Amino acid sequence: MYSSHTQLAVHTTPVPSSKTGVIVLSMDCRILHINDRAGDFARLFNKEPRRLPDHATTAPLSHPLMDLFHEVLANLEKHIAAEDWSQFEITHLAHSVDGIVLLRGFGIPDQARRQQSRVVLTLHHRSGPSPL
Repeated sequence: MYSSHTQLAVHTTPVPSSKTGVIVLSMDCRILHINDRAGDFARLFNKEPRRLPDHATTAPLSHPLMDLFHEVLANLEKHIAAEDWSQFEITHLAHSVDGIVLLRGFGIPDQARRQQSRVVLTLHHRSGPSPL
């Protein structure tokens, strides 16, 4: 089951990078990089285990990750259209079969080559009761 709440500001404690899932995507949703931890987290949102796509492929991610990607992409396109080259972050909390996952999406516009702009998604498993 998936639920998400957009957060404007979230106070979090630093998470060691070895426990952080990272997915780097192009604007056309090609996966340019995905670490093992991100693959593990992404499978938590699926009822049956499925393998995530290999690097540099275009394929759907699980529902909450695609929602976050599209939200970051829409904002990234607005930033580019307005010639606003500042980076930004969107944060969601999602419920997976193993608990709560903090999803953070970063839009990184590239002024020189707009199609080189990137979307970075990070996933952090949060143990304990839901703050919702």
